[in-house]
Amino acid sequence: MNMRWNSSMKVMGLMLIVLSMLVSACSSKPEPKPEAKKGTAAAVEAKDFTVLVSGDPVGLDPQNTTDTISSLINYQIYDRLVTFNEKMEIVPQLAKSWTVSEDGKTWTFELNSGISFTDGTPFNAEAVKTSFERVANKDKNLSQYTLVGSFINNITTDGETKVVFHLKAPQGAFLGNLAASSSGIISPKSIKENEQKIGKEPVGTGPFKLKQWTTGNSVVLEANPQYWAGKPKVKSVIFRNVPESAAQVIMLETGEADLIGSLPLPELKRLKSEGKIVVNSFKANRIAYVGFNTTKEPFNQIKVRQALNYAIDKDTMVNKLYDGLVNTATSAISETTIGYSNVGSYPFDMAKAKQMLQEAGIVPGNVSPLRLIFAANVTQDLPAAEFVQNSLQQLGFKVVLQKLELGTYLQTLKDPSKYDLFMRGALATTGDADPLFRDALLSTSATNYARYNNPKVDKLILAGQEQVKPADRIKTYADVLKRVKDDAPWIFLHNDMAHAGYTKNVEGITFLPTYIYDLRNVVKK
Repeated sequence: MNMRWNSSMKVMGLMLIVLSMLVSACSSKPEPKPEAKKGTAAAVEAKDFTVLVSGDPVGLDPQNTTDTISSLINYQIYDRLVTFNEKMEIVPQLAKSWTVSEDGKTWTFELNSGISFTDGTPFNAEAVKTSFERVANKDKNLSQYTLVGSFINNITTDGETKVVFHLKAPQGAFLGNLAASSSGIISPKSIKENEQKIGKEPVGTGPFKLKQWTTGNSVVLEANPQYWAGKPKVKSVIFRNVPESAAQVIMLETGEADLIGSLPLPELKRLKSEGKIVVNSFKANRIAYVGFNTTKEPFNQIKVRQALNYAIDKDTMVNKLYDGLVNTATSAISETTIGYSNVGSYPFDMAKAKQMLQEAGIVPGNVSPLRLIFAANVTQDLPAAEFVQNSLQQLGFKVVLQKLELGTYLQTLKDPSKYDLFMRGALATTGDADPLFRDALLSTSATNYARYNNPKVDKLILAGQEQVKPADRIKTYADVLKRVKDDAPWIFLHNDMAHAGYTKNVEGITFLPTYIYDLRNVVKK
């Protein structure tokens, strides 16, 4: 039996129905865009649109990158079977409808027709099959294998417009995972003929295509005039690499740039009061945290990690450094993420922290200087990193804050001998806890940079991903969150807010709580 539901259903509602009944369907056909009339904004000559970012993308292969800048750019180049709107509701994109079998293991997608990749290759069921078979091939060692690929048993097609995913087991978060930037559909021609260069020569069905990439300077995307959902209303999108946030603000105010995705906190009040640019602040699916390298002394002791949690006055941090715009995190995932439970925050108690260190036999002054690494492009986390540094120094530790460019930061995280602490964000890119847990807390994950290892937590995470009843998932994940809090591989800091700024002659941007924004409908007047 199949039941049909409105495509704009919220993710939570969709999850509740999909997972409890193991039956869903969603159908919608993209509305044709009306012809531009003379005198309207759409009829104005298309302009270049400049976005400022704080680093280079790692690569433009959606199946083999995890950083936010790459994901942001890939979001404009590639389409997905389904996508998110600004409310994180799952809506159709390349697929116009879908159904799931009673056992939750077979997903069937009906595709839109008449679409081509920017290299001229037709988009069809076989193209979808080729794209996902690539990420499902464990031997290719793609970074996004664990998100979707690891769950696929095989993929079949039925004609040009029907593709069927046969999963190894039910996966509660499957549909949301298909909506993530990493599930962009890649041209089968580029996979077969140019696979090693996809990261530098991307080919999708999206509204923009790569024109030029100058490392350290910019990535230029030009409009795809044949875009199946309507030609973009800007000539190009230029992602300019401007590391300094102060320089970014100046460029936005002088009109050299059109959009900053993350405004510096010290400038928010002034920018809002002056009203010269539009400031858009909204909740993000992310918490900021400091992770411990649990393989290194003294952080291989739970009591020491707990002690440092008590040493951080998070309420003061939130109110003084972030002007109350964020709130203290009470879990390893954000309040807006599916699977969230309030397991509480460690209260500030410096006396208790000192006592616990003494009980653990740790004299902070005798410990080698701690290396706290921080990604330079994540400017909103810098105040928190400095606050933690200062707090731990008050506890008696020597702490060196190392500000690293994104690529260097990610490489450093791969070598546990090079850091003691790291500043990072737990970002639910699909709005669901499952991929975040598997990415950051599962002991076998290559991106578990805390090197956290709790067999019981592993078991719970793996159980939760296959559970089909929402109540069961919530209960399982609550257990995960409670154990993670007690084991303290992280210091939970705050639930994050995103602060985007753009010029007043711009409209049509879709902002997601995942720090991704969709420029398909952007207009620059």
